[in-house]
Amino acid sequence: MNTITGLLVGILDIPWKTILSQILTFLYSLAHYLGLLIVYLLGIILPTAKVPADLADPIGYLVLLTAFVVLAQVAKKVAWIVVIVGWALIMIRIFLAVSGH
Repeated sequence: MNTITGLLVGILDIPWKTILSQILTFLYSLAHYLGLLIVYLLGIILPTAKVPADLADPIGYLVLLTAFVVLAQVAKKVAWIVVIVGWALIMIRIFLAVSGH
């Protein structure tokens, strides 16, 4: 019982608010600088178009969300490939066991 209590006390002692704050600050900084980069590149590519600087944050967040969605889709495809290969290997193993090899 003392081990479980000690473990719970150890988990509760972690500064969750500080960690969450740092993660959110990092994500905001990343989104902000990505947005500034996109606005800057749009200014270079389309010099006549005036892109408002206050769009940097929304553009940056959309870039982050797009990257997350793309990574999630890639991870999903990789997971399906692993599952299919796994089933194929299991079927080969069963076939070899049944055929006496």
